Order: sequence, then structure tokens, then C-alpha cells
Amino acid sequence: MTGSIAPFVSVVIPTYRRPAALDRCLASLAAQDYPHDRFEVIVVEDGGAESTGSGRAIEGLCVKWLAVPHGGPAAARNRGAAMARGEILAFIDDDCTADARWLSTMAAHVAANCDAAIGGQVTNAVPGNRYARASQTLITYLYKYYHEKDQGLLPFFTTNNLAVRADAFARLGGFDATFGFASEDREWCDRWLQSGKRLVYAPEAIVHHAPDLDLAAFVRQHFRYGEGAWRFHRARAQRNGAVMGIEPVDFYAGMVRAPFALGDREPVRQSLLLVASQAIAAIGYAIAALRHSHR
Repeated sequence: MTGSIAPFVSVVIPTYRRPAALDRCLASLAAQDYPHDRFEVIVVEDGGAESTGSGRAIEGLCVKWLAVPHGGPAAARNRGAAMARGEILAFIDDDCTADARWLSTMAAHVAANCDAAIGGQVTNAVPGNRYARASQTLITYLYKYYHEKDQGLLPFFTTNNLAVRADAFARLGGFDATFGFASEDREWCDRWLQSGKRLVYAPEAIVHHAPDLDLAAFVRQHFRYGEGAWRFHRARAQRNGAVMGIEPVDFYAGMVRAPFALGDREPVRQSLLLVASQAIAAIGYAIAALRHSHR
């Protein structure tokens, strides 16, 4: 951004009853090397002001607080985007922290790729949590697999590290708010690509994810991923007639090997968790389909 006025960025954070995690996220944004008069932070409290203590002043940040009825992160992000005044929207989650150069890197990539949404790299910030490691290994593997399969073209980015021009986001209609928890990122990225635009990966734009997962939360997470996957494929079929494809055997074989390739300290246990995650997601997918067929 040297030598020119940096574009104004609106950072949108949906949050739900995680005040300590949100504080860490905001502290990382206060430490950004991006000009602080050229970005704002919009915190959307998805479930009311009681969740985080709305309206707190954060030293070094311009923060807007918005409390909305509980409707899920997709709806919360849309509400935040609607009140943003930035040329660029940058999305991060409340249980994430951003590297100091995150905003400057994202803004530079958006400026250089006018027809693209930018996705950054997400790392696991709680290496001692085996469930968090397994969930992040899955995302890391998916990015690597599709990057190699499609010659650098990724089909989706997660919404905890995503940036896009605000006007283009509005024209696309934002996230589908009917997706309550999962797969709104896949659905949005699919519509984005269908509109003729690109997804550009910027691995140097790093966000650290610190999910608070135990076994029960891991099961719930991947069950919801399965439900979300069913909603995604249904929406995609309704939009353009696309039929869900089954990934080849080497996709799943590579997934099982991923903890070994990444040097995880518990590769066998992690591989089993990845297998379990796919089984749980398949159950979530099947139950969502059955519920719909009985309506």
C-alpha cells in the first residue's frame, strides 16, 4: 500500500457467546500493521448483547457492535456487511486470531485481483487439542487436494479467512442465510464461481483458528457439516442442475494419509478421527435427506 491511500476495509466478525475468544480476536486486529484509520471492525452478536458485552471500547480499534436475533453465522455476516462502509469486506471468526500482516496482505490481493475473492491460510492454534487438529487437517487436506487436482483452482474458501470487494459481495446477494451453521461458505463460493469470478488463494494471509472442541463437539460439528453438505448440493442442483459427484478412492486414501504427511504426533489416531468425521458427516447428510423426503 506504499505510495497510495490504502483501501478502506470493514472486518466482519460474527460471534456467539464466546467473549474470551472474541477479545483475543480483537487484540490481534488491534495489532495489525494496516493503517488503523483505514479499517473498521463490525462485531455482530448473533444472539443478543448479553453474549459479549456490546459496546465496549477497544483501544486502537474502530469497533461497531450490532446485536441481532440468533440466526447463525451466515445471517450475522450479512448484517455486518450491510452496515459496512469499507470498499473491501474481510471476514474472520471470533475464535480466530490474525497475523499482523493479515489485513495488508488481503487488501493487496483484492486490489490486484478485481474479479476475485481472496482466501487465506488457516492454521490450528490449539495443537494440544486432537479434535481441533483433525478438523483443521481435513480443511488443509481439502485445500491441498483441490489445488493439485484443479491446477491451483480451489472450489471454496472457509469464511474465517475471506476477503472480497463489498460491491461484488452485495451484487451476489451475500451468504444464504438459510444455512444455519455449515456449508454457507461452499454455497457462496459456488455462486461466486458460477457468476464468472475467481477464487484466489493467498497462503501468506494467515489466520490462526482455536476451536474449543471435545469429542461431543467434534461429533456435532461433523454431523452439521453433513447436514450442510446436503443443503449445499440441493441448492446447487436447484440453481444449475448440478448432480453431486462421488470423490475417487484416492481422495479418501489421501485423507487417511494426511496426518502422516503433515507430521502429526498421533498420526494413527488422527487418521481414525478423519475416518470418523466422514462417517458422521455421511449420517448427517442422510438424516437431512430423510427429513426433507418426509415433508
